[in-house]
Amino acid sequence: MHQLKETHWLVAIRVLTYIKSCTGKWLVYRKHEHVRIYGYSYLGYASDRGDKKFTPRYCIFVGRNLITWRSKKQDVSRSSAEADYKAMTHTTCEMVWLKKIY
Repeated sequence: MHQLKETHWLVAIRVLTYIKSCTGKWLVYRKHEHVRIYGYSYLGYASDRGDKKFTPRYCIFVGRNLITWRSKKQDVSRSSAEADYKAMTHTTCEMVWLKKIY
């Protein structure tokens, strides 16, 4: 956003052109009171234990539909418990945000 170039503008125009050509093809999410939001998180090492970075992974379902997933290395944590709490915090924040928009 700070250093936009002409290529960024052309990609944005291409995306908007695609969306315009897809009229009538929509994903519809209906709100049902009985649908629940489920989240699962897992913390493990990435491929290299030498860098001491954990890789939290989580996925969130609305009903039986996978809505969000993420896997990204964390900064170095002091302990595995701290890394685990960070992973659970990210999962919980995402679930709370989905609950607000749903």
